[in-house]
Amino acid sequence: MNPMSFQSVLRSVIVVALVLGMTLWIVALAPMPKPQPVEPIHDAPVRLMNNPPRAPQGDASRAIEPRFAGCMATDCHPGKKAYPFLHGPMFVDACDTCHVLSEPKTHLYELARTPEKLCVFCHEFDIDHDAMIHQPFEQGICLPCHNPHGGDTPSLLKSDHYSDLCLSCHDDLLGTRNLIHGPASAGACGACHEPHASKERMLLDLDGRAMCLRCHVSLDIEIETARVVHEPVLNDCQLCHNPHATDNPSLLLDEPAALCMKCHEDIHQTVEHAKTSHGALLTERSCLNCHSPHASDHPRLLSNDIESLCFECHNKEIVLDDGRRIANIEAIIETGTSLHGPVASGNCVACHEIHGGDNSRLLVRAYSGKLYAPFSKGQYALCFGCHDQALATQAQTTTATRFRNGQTNLHFVHVNRDHKGRTCSVCHDAHAAKRDEHIHEAVPFGPGGWKLPIQFQRIGDGGSCASGCHKSLQYSRSNPLIYTPRPEGGIGDTPQPIQPAQSSQQEAEDE
Repeated sequence: MNPMSFQSVLRSVIVVALVLGMTLWIVALAPMPKPQPVEPIHDAPVRLMNNPPRAPQGDASRAIEPRFAGCMATDCHPGKKAYPFLHGPMFVDACDTCHVLSEPKTHLYELARTPEKLCVFCHEFDIDHDAMIHQPFEQGICLPCHNPHGGDTPSLLKSDHYSDLCLSCHDDLLGTRNLIHGPASAGACGACHEPHASKERMLLDLDGRAMCLRCHVSLDIEIETARVVHEPVLNDCQLCHNPHATDNPSLLLDEPAALCMKCHEDIHQTVEHAKTSHGALLTERSCLNCHSPHASDHPRLLSNDIESLCFECHNKEIVLDDGRRIANIEAIIETGTSLHGPVASGNCVACHEIHGGDNSRLLVRAYSGKLYAPFSKGQYALCFGCHDQALATQAQTTTATRFRNGQTNLHFVHVNRDHKGRTCSVCHDAHAAKRDEHIHEAVPFGPGGWKLPIQFQRIGDGGSCASGCHKSLQYSRSNPLIYTPRPEGGIGDTPQPIQPAQSSQQEAEDE
């Protein structure tokens, strides 16, 4: 190439470069065109600063606009970006997204839109037409909960805890109550509630028991696997529990007994009018001493089988308010070798009421607790609930009882008297004993604490008794013994024995 031509081209390139550089420099110094302002809203003026920043001397063309970082200058609005999480417009210094200048001379700004339209202009929410909407959200009142510039969480909440925000309006939920639900205590209202809208009532994430069982997993398993489930549990836990706070155990709406009896009115009436109350209902746990509140494998939501439940209290001597004593029933049964039928089957409720009753010791029917009583069928209603009345009403029988001398009904002899009839309790323990037919070794007699001996022995198809009431007497169903009775009176008003005579049948057998 010709040297002169090369130099000419080089000069041309340099000139073009200089012209381009000058053009870019001029453009850089030229003032930026102002953005078209959004129509201001005059019903919500906000003065962001008293003294707007001044432009450098001699350079009025570089006046600072809100969409530049100058808004957050140290002498303007410092600290507005001092958050771990920033609102989108703040992050890109676009203050004019929400604020518009209305009076340049006084640096007065107004919101770009009305408050209820400002946030939703960008933040669109897909909400079902039938959803429950949080009232502040529905009214476009976002700022009581959210910081418009930034925050410590991605949600830009004004507090780290939901409860600080929720309780500013819902100040009656916790109060000074003794027990607070875990999420409410931790300020985690969002564990159960949606902040803006929900398809469920009370802005819950889920409806009914599904909401509770999401955390109470073990209870969910219990309900799913149990044979019997409490009906309210199948519907809504809030029928019995307060989800926030209460003064009652287990966040119950009321004391256990009062709460249960709001539904179980029949039991309420029984307890209210009972002449004899069950002590278990008078303790703090009340119904929960025997019943599981949610689910159970036992009938009537019992927390265990009937006998085991009774032994939780009746495993020791109990002194009643009137001074009477209830023996250690568990010890009697555990050491007994002859058990009363209902006891042998673990069926305490065959004889006893559970919630309260009109008879002594919660018996389901009348029974005289005395040792002596004139005979009447009403006195033995409890016993006759299972045993045939002929046991004590037929003087002669071959079927009504095994306690007979031949055909002479010895139950009738002892019990069926107009005066000083011996009640069942004289000979029999209602629960268990070490002798056959659950007959006492001895029975307390009189105020001095003396125990009247029974000394029953089984002999063949009969037996003998040498009690404190009479001398040793025997009986036999197949070979009756013959006695000469003596006149009634006092403690010795029982037959006296003579030489026993063999029956003709027995004599024939002996021959």
